[in-house]
Amino acid sequence: MRLNKRCSNVLFLVLLGVFSCTEPFTLVTESFEDVIVIEATITDEFKRQEIRVSRTFLLESDTQVFEQNASVRIETNTGEVYNFSETLNGVYVSDIAFEARENVLYKLLISTSDGREYASNEELLPPKAEIENLYGELVNLNGEIGIQVLVDSNEDLGGANFFRYEYEETYKIVAPHFSFFDALYIGEDIVLVPRDPSKQTCYSTNYSANIILTSVSKLAENRVSRFPIRFISANSAIVRERYSILVKQYVQSVNANTFYKILKELNSDEEGVFIDNQPGFIQGNIFSKQSQNEKVFGFFDVSSVSSKRVYFDYSNFDMNLPPYFFDCDFLELDSAMEEPVNERLILIGSFRDGYKYVSGSDGGVFTIVNQECGDCTTFSSNIKPVFWID
Repeated sequence: MRLNKRCSNVLFLVLLGVFSCTEPFTLVTESFEDVIVIEATITDEFKRQEIRVSRTFLLESDTQVFEQNASVRIETNTGEVYNFSETLNGVYVSDIAFEARENVLYKLLISTSDGREYASNEELLPPKAEIENLYGELVNLNGEIGIQVLVDSNEDLGGANFFRYEYEETYKIVAPHFSFFDALYIGEDIVLVPRDPSKQTCYSTNYSANIILTSVSKLAENRVSRFPIRFISANSAIVRERYSILVKQYVQSVNANTFYKILKELNSDEEGVFIDNQPGFIQGNIFSKQSQNEKVFGFFDVSSVSSKRVYFDYSNFDMNLPPYFFDCDFLELDSAMEEPVNERLILIGSFRDGYKYVSGSDGGVFTIVNQECGDCTTFSSNIKPVFWID
């Protein structure tokens, strides 16, 4: 079977990771179980909380199966009921903003459109712990030089013990061979026209794709100190201009930590895991109300959260300028040359294939470059994030 995937939550990406192999392999389902998949984490952030409901789907299928038109709500032991409405396929958002509070029991209830009902165990909000420091250091990791992003928690954990981390990284891209002109072939002429200057600078965002866990019981001191979140190679283009990482620290219950720890262990990097270590079913804290034998995959997590963002680039460390995202393929073509090869026709064809003008003029030699090096919008977005600080 195959599970729903999304970039902002690695819970099910990790389970899929156990099906990885070192050689290309065509995945075919030999047996299939239709299992509901529930991604549910509510936090002490005051916001409209989000829950995702989907179903397993065949390994050989690229089509996700969403659980639509379900009734989703959270009830508390103090009488509050928070209803959720579907906003996208399988994505349910609370009708009002709310925050998880201390000493309140929360329970998730889901009814599907075909009448099946599911309920979670009651869960309490764990203690709050703040991220105190988020920073990068130049390190040698197993022979590779790069930047290690590290996190420290505050010293007063207030009983917090188990921690899960997610990150969102955003980086600035500047096309290295941008020109303020484009060359167009109009009639029999090559004409220079102004290029949109917004195609010079772009921003891309990636999300963590691994389960990152720690607990203070494993540490020498009663705090999280210098815990590694993300390693960035010195040759990575993402720190070429300006890089930002937002790290979220979730304090979890022992049961939530156990569930995520099992998923993390299943995502082994050992060769042969596809054949030798296919996972059994992992029971969470959500159950069918009709049948105790029905499998339900997922965990209803109530978590306190802290977040911090940091900015840096390669120049903040003893590093050389990293290479660009692409090798820049330059062509120099004489628009007047017809023998022995008609370079004018090659030039016109190259423009049609996406090559970008760098320099030159009609009747002379043109220098052009592959589109990714002259226009970053061909692979990224030129929309500047609202949080971005240069």
